[in-house]
Amino acid sequence: MSTPTMPQSGGHRFWVARVIAGIVGLVVGLRSTLRTMFEPKVTVSYPLQKVNVSPRWHGLLALPIDPETDNDKCIICFQCERVCPDRCIHIEATGKAKDRLLTRFDIEMDKCCYCGLCVEVCPTEAIVFVPHYEASTYNRANLLYDLDDLHRAAPKEPIATGVVKGRSR
Repeated sequence: MSTPTMPQSGGHRFWVARVIAGIVGLVVGLRSTLRTMFEPKVTVSYPLQKVNVSPRWHGLLALPIDPETDNDKCIICFQCERVCPDRCIHIEATGKAKDRLLTRFDIEMDKCCYCGLCVEVCPTEAIVFVPHYEASTYNRANLLYDLDDLHRAAPKEPIATGVVKGRSR
């Protein structure tokens, strides 16, 4: 019965090359570890200090009120509801054509995958990301945001808007 052996391409040179490659890999890894070990540490005392998020961060969703008209920016086009892959946005309206009024705008945040498609597709920036990231709860019912919750969550000026649209402010 024969036993499998390592290929003998070069014999002694083959093993020396493997040992050298192993030492080079070890040195590269240790260099990275030592560099990180001596860098200053970044520690945040979380409940007392909060980390600033990136402007392109996908946080919680909100519906800002238009300050000029004091109404919803939503024109009830249902595009965000149609594009949502998780089907977590539910919109209802009353009236016809331009006389429509928004009666329901619910987002089930426990189903949301934070993909941002609803923000991208909105023609009036009626749905935006906000920098709020403390949404944990013990009750799943608290993750259903209705129209009033989404209005309350909206800041005066959103920090994250659609990326594809490329607006400069």
